[in-house]
Amino acid sequence: MGNRKRPDGRSLLDETMVVCFGEFGRTPGELNPGKGRDHHQYAFTGLFAGGGVKGGRVIGKTDELGAKVIDRGWDAKRSIYMEDVATTIYSALDIDWTKVIETTPSGRAFHYIEPFAAKQMIGNREVTPLFT
Repeated sequence: MGNRKRPDGRSLLDETMVVCFGEFGRTPGELNPGKGRDHHQYAFTGLFAGGGVKGGRVIGKTDELGAKVIDRGWDAKRSIYMEDVATTIYSALDIDWTKVIETTPSGRAFHYIEPFAAKQMIGNREVTPLFT
C-alpha cells in the first residue's frame, strides 16, 4: 500500500477528527415495558480519534451498571455534556464557538453553542484531556 505519511510526517488522520456519538446513553438495568431501553442523560459513550486527539485512553468512568458517573475524568465538577463535545469539535476546527451571529434571515440570533441546557446554564468547556 505504500507510505501514507506526507513529506512533513503527518497523515490524513492527523488533520481529520473522527467523532462517533449518540445523543444519549441507554438506561441500565431492566428493560422497559416495550423490551427496550430509554434515553439516559447521565452517562453515554463516545469516541474521538485523529485531529490531535491523544488515543488509547478512556476519560471518565461509570459505576458497574453504567447508571452513574463515578469519575468525571476532567477538571470540571460535572459530567461531560454534549455541548462540551460540540465546543471541543469547534475548537479543534479553530472555530470561535463563543461567536453569536446577530444578523440571520430569521431575525433570531444564532449561537454556535447555546449558553444553556434544558434546565440550567452550563458553562461550556472544551474537553482538554482529549489532547493532553
